[in-house]
Amino acid sequence: MNDLSYCLIVNKASNSGRSIGIINKHLELINKTLLRVEIFEVDVNESISQIAKSKATDFDVIVACGGDGTARNVAIGLRKSDKIFGVLPLGSGNDFAKMLNLSQSFEENLHILKEANTRSLDLGIVNDTFFINTLGIGFDGHTNYLASKSKIRGALKYVFSGIRALISVKSFYCTIELDQKKKSYETLMIIIANGKWEGGKYFISPNSINNDGILELIIFQSINRIKLMIEFIKLTFGKSMSSNSSKIIPIKKATIHTSIPVFVHADGEIKTAQDSFLIDIKPNILNVIYRSD
Repeated sequence: MNDLSYCLIVNKASNSGRSIGIINKHLELINKTLLRVEIFEVDVNESISQIAKSKATDFDVIVACGGDGTARNVAIGLRKSDKIFGVLPLGSGNDFAKMLNLSQSFEENLHILKEANTRSLDLGIVNDTFFINTLGIGFDGHTNYLASKSKIRGALKYVFSGIRALISVKSFYCTIELDQKKKSYETLMIIIANGKWEGGKYFISPNSINNDGILELIIFQSINRIKLMIEFIKLTFGKSMSSNSSKIIPIKKATIHTSIPVFVHADGEIKTAQDSFLIDIKPNILNVIYRSD
């Protein structure tokens, strides 16, 4: 019998405030399934990472209830802990949950938490920022910035935000230093991937596995907006990018310098525009619950 204790950390701001409503709707089911459980609601001005770190002293499993940003912040709080990391996907995209093979059923995901099958998880690092799924630079970051301001629900907000970003985004030059070799590109977008999907449906990095100790550095080489629109439409329908439109480089460490400060997002959370990026990875640093079948 599972005697683990669970702390469900609920981001009240996640999914435009809908996450807490979903939790409240299923309170009876939660208490019936997870016998030793506490639900902790996090307000907008509170640090999810600090709360996760604090709760790890009292509970066996710390569960992120929200989207990818919530999961990322719980992961950051647990990165120096030996406690188990769980996810109840309640956000608009839930890309990280796909990498854990989680369900769209709330009840089924509760049972996955109860079964507590675990595997290791890598954490990506760019400068002082951690990420569990993807970090986007340029067009990708700009799209997430616009999506964060959008009132549209679900994955569609990324579609419309991407169209808006196509109109205004500027190309930039980047210099990538890898294994003491430098190479320059003109581009609209760079993605550093630990997961396969982002934006709710975009199959951005087919080769990514989030516990192999490797990140995928994806450089979109074409600067033609028509070609970019075609690739964007393909991604919207779950197709991967054309090999002649992007260059994918497996990395553990790299440095990127851009000609101008560019929009950046980490797992959908907007970061300050930057022009220098030191990329690294912390392999097998977390123990995360996933669906094994």
